[in-house]
Amino acid sequence: MLLAMLAILGLVVDSGLTHATRRQARRAADAAAQAGACSLCLGTNTTQMADARAAAIQYAGLNGVNTNGNVLVQVPPGAGSGSAYAGSNGYIFVQVTLPVGITFMRLFTTQRTVNVTAAATAGTAPTPVPVTLQALNPTRHDALDVSGNARINLPSGAIAVNSSMNDAISISGNARITASAINVTGDVSGPESHITGQLNTGVPTPSDPLTNVDEPRITSSSQVTYPDGYTPNNTSLDSGGTALSPVTKSIGANTTATLNPGIYWGGISLSGNATVTFRPGRYVLAGGGLHISGNASASGTNVFFYNTRDPYSGGGAAAYGSIDITGNGTINLKAPTVSFDPVYGGLLIFNDRANTEDINLTGNGSTGGTTGFIYGKSSELSVSGNGSVGNLGAIVDHASFSGNATMNAPGVAYTPATRSVQLME
Repeated sequence: MLLAMLAILGLVVDSGLTHATRRQARRAADAAAQAGACSLCLGTNTTQMADARAAAIQYAGLNGVNTNGNVLVQVPPGAGSGSAYAGSNGYIFVQVTLPVGITFMRLFTTQRTVNVTAAATAGTAPTPVPVTLQALNPTRHDALDVSGNARINLPSGAIAVNSSMNDAISISGNARITASAINVTGDVSGPESHITGQLNTGVPTPSDPLTNVDEPRITSSSQVTYPDGYTPNNTSLDSGGTALSPVTKSIGANTTATLNPGIYWGGISLSGNATVTFRPGRYVLAGGGLHISGNASASGTNVFFYNTRDPYSGGGAAAYGSIDITGNGTINLKAPTVSFDPVYGGLLIFNDRANTEDINLTGNGSTGGTTGFIYGKSSELSVSGNGSVGNLGAIVDHASFSGNATMNAPGVAYTPATRSVQLME
Protein backbone atom coordinates (compact mmCIF):
# COMPACT_ATOMS: atom_id res chain seq x y z
CA MET A 1 0.00 0.00 0.00
CA LEU A 2 2.82 2.38 0.93
CA LEU A 3 4.55 1.75 -2.40
CA ALA A 4 1.28 2.36 -4.28
CA MET A 5 0.69 5.61 -2.40
CA LEU A 6 4.25 6.80 -3.09
CA ALA A 7 3.84 5.96 -6.77
CA ILE A 8 0.58 7.93 -6.97
CA LEU A 9 2.15 10.87 -5.08
CA GLY A 10 5.16 10.83 -7.39
CA LEU A 11 2.95 10.75 -10.43
CA VAL A 12 0.87 13.70 -9.17
CA VAL A 13 3.91 15.84 -8.23
CA ASP A 14 5.92 15.12 -11.37
CA SER A 15 2.86 15.55 -13.58
CA GLY A 16 2.22 18.93 -11.96
CA LEU A 17 5.82 20.02 -12.54
CA THR A 18 5.60 18.89 -16.16
CA HIS A 19 2.40 20.82 -16.79
CA ALA A 20 3.82 23.95 -15.11
CA THR A 21 6.95 23.72 -17.26
CA ARG A 22 4.86 23.21 -20.37
CA ARG A 23 2.95 26.42 -19.56
CA GLN A 24 6.26 28.25 -19.19
CA ALA A 25 7.44 26.85 -22.52
CA ARG A 26 4.17 27.90 -24.16
CA ARG A 27 4.42 31.45 -22.81
CA ALA A 28 8.04 31.72 -23.93
CA ALA A 29 7.27 30.39 -27.42
CA ASP A 30 4.27 32.73 -27.86
CA ALA A 31 6.22 35.78 -26.68
CA ALA A 32 9.25 34.92 -28.81
CA ALA A 33 7.17 34.35 -31.95
CA GLN A 34 5.28 37.61 -31.54
CA ALA A 35 8.48 39.57 -30.87
CA GLY A 36 10.04 38.13 -34.01
CA ALA A 37 6.95 38.92 -36.07
CA CYS A 38 7.21 42.59 -35.01
CA SER A 39 10.49 42.79 -36.93
CA LEU A 40 8.80 41.26 -39.97
CA CYS A 41 6.30 44.14 -40.00
CA LEU A 42 9.09 46.22 -41.57
CA GLY A 43 9.75 43.70 -44.32
CA THR A 44 11.17 40.29 -45.09
CA ASN A 45 14.61 40.98 -46.51
CA THR A 46 17.69 39.19 -45.17
CA THR A 47 18.42 41.81 -42.50
CA GLN A 48 14.85 41.91 -41.22
CA MET A 49 14.62 38.13 -41.01
CA ALA A 50 17.89 38.09 -39.04
CA ASP A 51 16.44 40.76 -36.73
CA ALA A 52 13.33 38.60 -36.28
CA ARG A 53 15.44 35.59 -35.23
CA ALA A 54 17.44 37.73 -32.78
CA ALA A 55 14.28 39.22 -31.25
CA ALA A 56 12.71 35.78 -30.83
CA ILE A 57 15.75 34.38 -29.07
CA GLN A 58 16.00 37.45 -26.82
CA TYR A 59 12.36 37.19 -25.71
CA ALA A 60 12.66 33.46 -25.12
CA GLY A 61 15.55 34.26 -22.77
CA LEU A 62 13.54 36.97 -21.03
CA ASN A 63 10.94 34.30 -20.28
CA GLY A 64 13.39 32.09 -18.43
CA VAL A 65 14.59 29.85 -21.27
CA ASN A 66 18.23 28.91 -21.66
CA THR A 67 18.66 29.95 -25.27
CA ASN A 68 21.76 27.83 -25.78
CA GLY A 69 20.23 24.93 -27.69
CA ASN A 70 16.75 25.09 -26.18
CA VAL A 71 15.20 27.43 -28.77
CA LEU A 72 14.61 26.65 -32.44
CA VAL A 73 13.72 29.62 -34.65
CA GLN A 74 12.78 29.36 -38.33
CA VAL A 75 12.04 32.35 -40.58
CA PRO A 76 10.02 31.39 -42.54
CA PRO A 77 8.80 28.16 -40.88
CA GLY A 78 10.60 25.10 -42.24
CA ALA A 79 9.01 22.14 -43.98
CA GLY A 80 9.64 19.92 -40.96
CA SER A 81 8.08 22.31 -38.45
CA GLY A 82 4.57 20.98 -38.93
CA SER A 83 3.34 24.57 -39.32
CA ALA A 84 0.56 25.32 -41.76
CA TYR A 85 2.64 28.37 -42.81
CA ALA A 86 5.77 26.44 -43.77
CA GLY A 87 7.72 28.30 -46.45
CA SER A 88 5.56 31.43 -46.21
CA ASN A 89 7.33 34.79 -45.97
CA GLY A 90 6.14 37.04 -43.18
CA TYR A 91 5.87 34.20 -40.64
CA ILE A 92 8.16 32.93 -37.88
CA PHE A 93 8.17 29.54 -36.11
CA VAL A 94 9.57 29.17 -32.58
CA GLN A 95 9.99 25.91 -30.68
CA VAL A 96 11.01 25.93 -27.02
CA THR A 97 12.25 22.80 -25.24
CA LEU A 98 12.58 22.75 -21.45
CA PRO A 99 13.93 19.91 -19.26
CA VAL A 100 11.92 18.86 -16.20
CA GLY A 101 13.66 17.16 -13.30
CA ILE A 102 11.91 14.02 -12.01
CA THR A 103 11.49 13.88 -8.20
CA PHE A 104 9.49 11.05 -6.61
CA MET A 105 9.38 8.98 -9.76
CA ARG A 106 13.13 8.45 -9.50
CA LEU A 107 12.23 5.66 -7.08
CA PHE A 108 10.80 3.70 -9.99
CA THR A 109 12.95 4.71 -13.01
CA THR A 110 16.54 5.51 -13.90
CA GLN A 111 15.45 8.53 -15.98
CA ARG A 112 16.33 11.81 -14.26
CA THR A 113 14.75 14.37 -16.60
CA VAL A 114 12.07 14.61 -19.28
CA ASN A 115 11.76 17.28 -21.96
CA VAL A 116 8.61 19.25 -22.68
CA THR A 117 8.18 21.15 -25.93
CA ALA A 118 5.95 24.01 -27.04
CA ALA A 119 5.81 25.69 -30.43
CA ALA A 120 4.22 28.84 -31.81
CA THR A 121 3.89 30.49 -35.20
CA ALA A 122 3.31 34.21 -35.56
CA GLY A 123 3.04 36.37 -38.62
CA THR A 124 2.08 39.72 -40.00
CA ALA A 125 -1.31 40.36 -41.52
CA PRO A 126 -2.34 43.40 -43.58
CA THR A 127 -4.78 45.70 -41.81
CA PRO A 128 -6.35 48.56 -43.79
CA VAL A 129 -5.52 52.03 -42.52
CA PRO A 130 -8.45 52.99 -40.24
CA VAL A 131 -8.67 56.64 -41.35
CA THR A 132 -9.07 58.44 -44.66
CA LEU A 133 -7.85 61.83 -43.47
CA GLN A 134 -5.62 62.51 -40.46
CA ALA A 135 -3.79 65.62 -39.23
CA LEU A 136 -0.91 64.47 -37.03
CA ASN A 137 0.25 67.75 -35.46
CA PRO A 138 -0.65 67.57 -31.72
CA THR A 139 -0.49 71.29 -30.88
CA ARG A 140 -1.43 73.23 -34.01
CA HIS A 141 -4.35 75.64 -34.22
CA ASP A 142 -6.50 74.95 -37.32
CA ALA A 143 -4.80 71.60 -37.84
CA LEU A 144 -7.70 70.87 -40.19
CA ASP A 145 -8.86 74.13 -41.78
CA VAL A 146 -11.87 73.99 -44.12
CA SER A 147 -13.15 77.25 -45.58
CA GLY A 148 -14.96 78.82 -48.53
CA ASN A 149 -17.06 76.31 -50.40
CA ALA A 150 -14.63 73.43 -49.93
CA ARG A 151 -16.01 69.94 -49.51
CA ILE A 152 -14.47 66.95 -47.75
CA ASN A 153 -16.71 64.10 -48.84
CA LEU A 154 -15.78 60.86 -47.06
CA PRO A 155 -19.12 59.23 -46.17
CA SER A 156 -17.56 55.82 -45.53
CA GLY A 157 -14.22 57.07 -44.20
CA ALA A 158 -13.02 58.41 -40.85
CA ILE A 159 -11.23 61.65 -39.99
CA ALA A 160 -8.77 62.00 -37.10
CA VAL A 161 -7.26 65.25 -35.84
CA ASN A 162 -4.52 64.89 -33.24
CA SER A 163 -4.36 68.53 -32.14
CA SER A 164 -5.46 69.24 -28.56
CA MET A 165 -6.33 72.89 -29.34
CA ASN A 166 -9.84 74.28 -28.97
CA ASP A 167 -9.77 75.07 -32.68
CA ALA A 168 -8.13 71.85 -33.81
CA ILE A 169 -10.75 71.77 -36.58
CA SER A 170 -11.71 75.13 -38.04
CA ILE A 171 -14.68 75.24 -40.39
CA SER A 172 -16.01 78.46 -41.89
CA GLY A 173 -17.94 79.94 -44.80
CA ASN A 174 -20.06 77.43 -46.66
CA ALA A 175 -17.54 74.60 -46.21
CA ARG A 176 -18.78 71.10 -45.42
CA ILE A 177 -17.23 67.98 -43.88
CA THR A 178 -18.83 64.56 -44.32
CA ALA A 179 -17.37 61.42 -42.76
CA SER A 180 -18.56 58.35 -40.92
CA ALA A 181 -16.65 59.51 -37.82
CA ILE A 182 -14.68 62.65 -36.95
CA ASN A 183 -12.40 62.10 -33.95
CA VAL A 184 -10.67 65.17 -32.49
CA THR A 185 -8.33 65.31 -29.50
CA GLY A 186 -9.23 68.98 -29.06
CA ASP A 187 -12.39 70.73 -30.23
CA VAL A 188 -14.09 72.36 -33.23
CA SER A 189 -14.25 76.05 -34.08
CA GLY A 190 -17.12 76.98 -36.35
CA PRO A 191 -20.63 75.69 -37.05
CA GLU A 192 -20.86 72.03 -36.17
CA SER A 193 -24.01 71.90 -38.30
CA HIS A 194 -21.65 71.92 -41.30
CA ILE A 195 -20.27 68.56 -40.18
CA THR A 196 -22.12 65.38 -41.14
CA GLY A 197 -21.17 62.22 -39.25
CA GLN A 198 -20.39 61.15 -35.68
CA LEU A 199 -18.32 63.95 -34.13
CA ASN A 200 -16.23 62.91 -31.12
CA THR A 201 -14.16 65.54 -29.29
CA GLY A 202 -11.66 65.11 -26.47
CA VAL A 203 -10.58 61.68 -27.70
CA PRO A 204 -7.13 60.22 -26.92
CA THR A 205 -4.49 61.22 -29.47
CA PRO A 206 -4.60 58.72 -32.36
CA SER A 207 -1.33 57.18 -33.55
CA ASP A 208 0.18 57.53 -36.99
CA PRO A 209 -1.18 54.43 -38.80
CA LEU A 210 1.69 54.45 -41.31
CA THR A 211 4.52 54.70 -38.79
CA ASN A 212 5.67 51.14 -39.55
CA VAL A 213 5.84 51.65 -43.31
CA ASP A 214 9.55 51.74 -44.07
CA GLU A 215 10.86 54.44 -46.39
CA PRO A 216 12.89 53.67 -49.50
CA ARG A 217 16.61 54.26 -48.88
CA ILE A 218 19.02 55.71 -51.40
CA THR A 219 21.97 53.37 -50.83
CA SER A 220 24.35 54.59 -53.54
CA SER A 221 24.67 57.24 -56.22
CA SER A 222 22.77 54.94 -58.57
CA GLN A 223 20.54 52.75 -56.44
CA VAL A 224 17.61 52.77 -54.02
CA THR A 225 16.73 49.87 -51.73
CA TYR A 226 13.22 49.03 -50.57
CA PRO A 227 12.04 47.16 -47.47
CA ASP A 228 10.90 44.20 -49.54
CA GLY A 229 14.45 43.76 -50.82
CA TYR A 230 13.66 45.10 -54.30
CA THR A 231 16.80 46.84 -55.59
CA PRO A 232 16.77 47.09 -59.42
CA ASN A 233 15.05 50.51 -59.25
CA ASN A 234 18.20 52.46 -60.19
CA THR A 235 18.59 55.89 -61.74
CA SER A 236 15.87 56.24 -64.34
CA LEU A 237 17.02 56.47 -67.94
CA ASP A 238 14.79 59.55 -68.12
CA SER A 239 16.38 61.38 -65.16
CA GLY A 240 17.56 64.89 -65.96
CA GLY A 241 20.63 64.65 -63.75
CA THR A 242 22.92 62.50 -61.65
CA ALA A 243 23.55 62.16 -57.93
CA LEU A 244 26.50 64.58 -58.04
CA SER A 245 24.86 66.93 -60.53
CA PRO A 246 21.07 66.92 -59.99
CA VAL A 247 18.95 68.59 -62.68
CA THR A 248 15.18 68.73 -62.72
CA LYS A 249 13.65 66.66 -65.51
CA SER A 250 11.63 69.35 -67.30
CA ILE A 251 9.03 68.67 -69.97
CA GLY A 252 7.12 71.58 -71.46
CA ALA A 253 5.70 73.16 -74.60
CA ASN A 254 3.68 70.65 -76.63
CA THR A 255 5.89 67.67 -75.80
CA THR A 256 4.46 64.18 -75.46
CA ALA A 257 6.61 61.81 -73.39
CA THR A 258 6.61 58.54 -71.46
CA LEU A 259 8.66 58.35 -68.25
CA ASN A 260 10.07 55.23 -66.64
CA PRO A 261 10.31 54.53 -62.89
CA GLY A 262 13.55 54.94 -60.97
CA ILE A 263 15.51 57.73 -59.29
CA TYR A 264 15.10 61.26 -60.66
CA TRP A 265 18.05 63.32 -59.41
CA GLY A 266 16.49 66.79 -59.19
CA GLY A 267 12.84 65.84 -59.47
CA ILE A 268 10.29 66.25 -62.27
CA SER A 269 8.56 69.33 -63.69
CA LEU A 270 5.76 69.31 -66.28
CA SER A 271 4.46 72.56 -67.74
CA GLY A 272 2.96 74.17 -70.81
CA ASN A 273 0.89 71.74 -72.82
CA ALA A 274 3.07 68.72 -72.07
CA THR A 275 1.40 65.31 -72.08
CA VAL A 276 3.24 62.73 -69.98
CA THR A 277 2.53 59.10 -69.20
CA PHE A 278 4.19 57.51 -66.17
CA ARG A 279 4.86 53.81 -66.55
CA PRO A 280 3.87 51.60 -63.58
CA GLY A 281 6.43 51.46 -60.79
CA ARG A 282 8.20 53.35 -58.01
CA TYR A 283 9.50 56.87 -58.66
CA VAL A 284 12.08 58.37 -56.28
CA LEU A 285 12.29 62.17 -56.47
CA ALA A 286 15.80 62.82 -55.10
CA GLY A 287 15.53 66.58 -54.68
CA GLY A 288 13.36 69.03 -56.57
CA GLY A 289 9.99 67.45 -55.91
CA LEU A 290 7.19 67.07 -58.46
CA HIS A 291 5.59 70.05 -60.24
CA ILE A 292 2.72 69.90 -62.72
CA SER A 293 1.49 73.31 -63.88
CA GLY A 294 -0.03 75.18 -66.79
CA ASN A 295 -2.04 72.94 -69.08
CA ALA A 296 0.23 69.95 -68.63
CA SER A 297 -1.48 66.56 -68.45
CA ALA A 298 -0.18 63.53 -66.59
CA SER A 299 -1.44 59.98 -66.37
CA GLY A 300 -0.20 56.74 -64.88
CA THR A 301 -1.55 53.59 -63.25
CA ASN A 302 0.15 51.78 -60.36
CA VAL A 303 2.57 54.65 -59.75
CA PHE A 304 4.20 55.54 -56.42
CA PHE A 305 6.16 58.77 -55.82
CA TYR A 306 8.65 59.02 -52.94
CA ASN A 307 9.71 62.64 -52.42
CA THR A 308 13.10 63.00 -50.71
CA ARG A 309 16.40 64.83 -51.29
CA ASP A 310 19.69 64.10 -53.00
CA PRO A 311 22.16 63.13 -50.22
CA TYR A 312 25.16 63.41 -52.56
CA SER A 313 24.80 67.07 -53.51
CA GLY A 314 23.72 70.30 -51.84
CA GLY A 315 21.31 73.13 -52.53
CA GLY A 316 19.24 73.84 -55.60
CA ALA A 317 17.70 70.79 -57.21
CA ALA A 318 19.26 68.53 -54.54
CA ALA A 319 17.18 69.99 -51.70
CA TYR A 320 13.79 68.78 -50.52
CA GLY A 321 11.13 69.91 -52.96
CA SER A 322 7.39 70.38 -52.75
CA ILE A 323 4.64 68.51 -54.56
CA ASP A 324 2.64 70.95 -56.70
CA ILE A 325 -0.18 69.68 -58.88
CA THR A 326 -1.72 73.02 -59.71
CA GLY A 327 -2.38 73.18 -63.43
CA ASN A 328 -5.42 73.20 -65.63
CA GLY A 329 -4.67 70.01 -67.52
CA THR A 330 -5.92 66.47 -67.08
CA ILE A 331 -4.34 64.66 -64.13
CA ASN A 332 -5.08 60.96 -63.90
CA LEU A 333 -2.54 59.38 -61.54
CA LYS A 334 -3.48 56.18 -59.74
CA ALA A 335 -1.57 54.71 -56.82
CA PRO A 336 -0.58 51.05 -56.95
CA THR A 337 -3.23 48.70 -55.68
CA VAL A 338 -2.34 46.66 -52.61
CA SER A 339 -2.21 43.53 -54.77
CA PHE A 340 0.20 45.17 -57.26
CA ASP A 341 2.57 46.53 -54.59
CA PRO A 342 2.20 44.90 -51.12
CA VAL A 343 4.62 47.43 -49.54
CA TYR A 344 3.39 50.75 -50.94
CA GLY A 345 -0.01 49.72 -52.25
CA GLY A 346 -2.53 52.54 -51.92
CA LEU A 347 0.18 55.22 -51.56
CA LEU A 348 0.39 57.72 -54.39
CA ILE A 349 2.72 60.23 -52.71
CA PHE A 350 5.06 59.53 -49.78
CA ASN A 351 7.01 62.54 -48.52
CA ASP A 352 10.25 61.72 -46.72
CA ARG A 353 9.32 62.00 -43.03
CA ALA A 354 11.86 64.83 -42.60
CA ASN A 355 10.53 66.77 -45.61
CA THR A 356 8.59 69.84 -44.46
CA GLU A 357 7.77 71.07 -47.97
CA ASP A 358 4.08 71.45 -48.84
CA ILE A 359 1.87 69.22 -50.93
CA ASN A 360 -0.33 71.51 -53.03
CA LEU A 361 -3.31 70.26 -55.02
CA THR A 362 -5.52 72.53 -57.08
CA GLY A 363 -8.63 71.21 -58.74
CA ASN A 364 -8.87 73.68 -61.59
CA GLY A 365 -8.35 71.07 -64.27
CA SER A 366 -9.67 67.58 -64.71
CA THR A 367 -8.10 65.83 -61.73
CA GLY A 368 -10.97 63.63 -60.66
CA GLY A 369 -9.21 60.48 -61.85
CA THR A 370 -6.39 60.85 -59.31
CA THR A 371 -6.63 58.09 -56.71
CA GLY A 372 -4.63 56.98 -53.67
CA PHE A 373 -3.24 58.18 -50.34
CA ILE A 374 -0.89 61.06 -49.64
CA TYR A 375 1.52 60.69 -46.71
CA GLY A 376 3.45 63.67 -45.38
CA LYS A 377 4.34 63.29 -41.72
CA SER A 378 5.96 66.76 -41.60
CA SER A 379 4.10 68.41 -44.49
CA GLU A 380 1.03 70.54 -45.02
CA LEU A 381 -1.58 69.40 -47.49
CA SER A 382 -3.17 72.38 -49.22
CA VAL A 383 -6.23 71.70 -51.36
CA SER A 384 -7.84 74.53 -53.33
CA GLY A 385 -9.32 75.42 -56.69
CA ASN A 386 -12.66 74.99 -58.35
CA GLY A 387 -13.07 71.29 -58.92
CA SER A 388 -12.51 67.78 -57.65
CA VAL A 389 -8.93 66.91 -56.73
CA GLY A 390 -9.76 63.23 -56.98
CA ASN A 391 -10.43 60.27 -54.73
CA LEU A 392 -7.76 60.71 -52.12
CA GLY A 393 -6.85 59.91 -48.56
CA ALA A 394 -4.24 61.86 -46.63
CA ILE A 395 -2.16 61.48 -43.49
CA VAL A 396 -0.21 64.71 -43.02
CA ASP A 397 1.04 67.13 -40.38
CA HIS A 398 -1.86 69.49 -41.06
CA ALA A 399 -4.30 70.23 -43.89
CA SER A 400 -6.25 73.12 -45.36
CA PHE A 401 -9.12 73.03 -47.85
CA SER A 402 -10.37 76.21 -49.51
CA GLY A 403 -12.08 77.61 -52.59
CA ASN A 404 -14.52 75.27 -54.26
CA ALA A 405 -12.33 72.18 -54.12
CA THR A 406 -13.83 68.79 -53.36
CA MET A 407 -11.98 65.69 -52.14
CA ASN A 408 -13.62 62.28 -52.25
CA ALA A 409 -12.47 58.99 -50.72
CA PRO A 410 -10.46 56.35 -52.61
CA GLY A 411 -11.78 52.84 -53.04
CA VAL A 412 -10.75 49.88 -50.90
CA ALA A 413 -8.15 48.76 -53.45
CA TYR A 414 -6.37 52.10 -52.96
CA THR A 415 -6.33 52.09 -49.16
CA PRO A 416 -2.87 51.32 -47.71
CA ALA A 417 -2.51 48.39 -45.37
CA THR A 418 -0.30 48.36 -42.31
CA ARG A 419 1.17 45.14 -40.95
CA SER A 420 -0.11 43.91 -37.59
CA VAL A 421 1.24 40.97 -35.56
CA GLN A 422 -0.95 37.92 -35.10
CA LEU A 423 -0.29 34.67 -33.27
CA MET A 424 -1.32 32.05 -35.80
CA GLU A 425 -0.57 28.72 -34.09
